[in-house]
Amino acid sequence: MEWTNKKILVIGGDQRLLFLANFLKDSCKQVQTYALEGAEGLQGVTHAGSLEEAMQFADIIVTPVPFSKDGIHLLTKDNTTIFLKDFSENLQQNQILFGGNISKMVLEVAKGKNVACYDFMKMEDVALDNAITTAEGAIAEAITLSTQNINEENSLILGYGRCAKAIAQRMKGLNGKITIAARREEVRQEALAEGYSAVSLEEMVDHIPRTQFIFNTIPAMVLDARLIDMIHPDAVVIDIASSPGGTDFDACKKKGITAKLSLGLPGRYSPKTSAKILLRGMMSSLK
Repeated sequence: MEWTNKKILVIGGDQRLLFLANFLKDSCKQVQTYALEGAEGLQGVTHAGSLEEAMQFADIIVTPVPFSKDGIHLLTKDNTTIFLKDFSENLQQNQILFGGNISKMVLEVAKGKNVACYDFMKMEDVALDNAITTAEGAIAEAITLSTQNINEENSLILGYGRCAKAIAQRMKGLNGKITIAARREEVRQEALAEGYSAVSLEEMVDHIPRTQFIFNTIPAMVLDARLIDMIHPDAVVIDIASSPGGTDFDACKKKGITAKLSLGLPGRYSPKTSAKILLRGMMSSLK
């Protein structure tokens, strides 16, 4: 049976999944939502009254990106709570599950029920496209919070993974002066080859005082109180690492530094584009 003839449940999540549900109902016969804010306004989509009803309906389940923020609850709208334990218990034999960074506990239960699991963040194309939307959102946050232009200003990017590379490329396009701070020598050499300055995490002490924009992508405490004390008062810190981030936000607050833990950027800044990215990932997997 073609996947477009299967029953699809879109559960929880942010604006990305709202747009995704709308795309799916245009190509699939039966789409249902549960705990998805704004879904009541969608035409041609049914809405489950309970978690049990929703899960029993579905052949394919689409869950949020990220799957969970705290490892206890599925990411849902504010007035709905879904425990991962309850979600796992309600999984049905032979279902198909999609999500971003799916919980290990859920994966273990899914395996026992022969549920096929596809993680959006382990799909190379999805991860690359998601990094682009994340980068655009991070830069939008920085521009909104700063009193200065990016043009000709110093920017420090901590880490050099997918998101960091996407941020660097776009900041360079805005004529910013980019420095990459990374632990590994081979990573720093890669950054140098792309035309950026590159320093070790220890060496960034010399760069922080004259940096206007700081982006952290490293999920560890790298911007501690000692480094925060060196940051220029006009600087802006955007941290996109997984919660709780890698910045001492209390130290930033005490010194009056503008700093923000910016998570879920694709869902806030480009949910429609992000939904198209997820849909392509689904279609590729289901083929």
